[in-house]
Amino acid sequence: MARSYHHGNLHAALLDAALAIVEDGGVAAVSMSKVAAMSGVSSGAPYRHFKDRAHLLAALSQRAVEACMRRLEAAAADAPDEYEAFRRKGIEYVRFAVDEPTLFALMSRGKLLMKGDHAATGVVAGSANDDDATRSGVQHVDHEELFIRTLAALLGSGERSAPLDPANPILQELAARCLVHGLAHYFVDGLLDSIGVGPEQAERLAEALTRTCKPVCAAGSARS
Repeated sequence: MARSYHHGNLHAALLDAALAIVEDGGVAAVSMSKVAAMSGVSSGAPYRHFKDRAHLLAALSQRAVEACMRRLEAAAADAPDEYEAFRRKGIEYVRFAVDEPTLFALMSRGKLLMKGDHAATGVVAGSANDDDATRSGVQHVDHEELFIRTLAALLGSGERSAPLDPANPILQELAARCLVHGLAHYFVDGLLDSIGVGPEQAERLAEALTRTCKPVCAAGSARS
């Protein structure tokens, strides 16, 4: 149903409309004209905020990343040490995937954010929302990019066929990230449904599995 837009933040309203379309029909259903119609504005209005559909989806992906990061940071705000911060963030990441499966799926489009230009923010250059759109999401990508580059340096050093040291803190962090991300996908994709394990078990499993990753706390120190 179209929502009549009168005033306020049209940029945010367009993203709200795009998210509603994704929830109803998936990413493939999103078009600039549908977003405009749902927002109650002219078909040309979205182009004053987003260059095209790809930029709109990039901004929607960034919104998903930001929503997730806010929850992770809040979950770990009073953690007594690095290990407990990781553990709380890991549990909250799985919770987020279960609570917000659409936003979680949109986060997989995050590689669009790695370009580092206005395509990364999904915002037309010079728009009033430029600063707001580039804050927390891009900071998160910077952290992710640092980890990826450190991993790439590790894998590119020495003989490429030489075995890697599993005690290396970078590999330990990668293992922990893969574990948490994989568990989240198990629930979002329903891979445990056949054995009667549903989303209500997500926190219990995340609580247990993150306790297997204690050495990961050394990884952050290795890059600082």
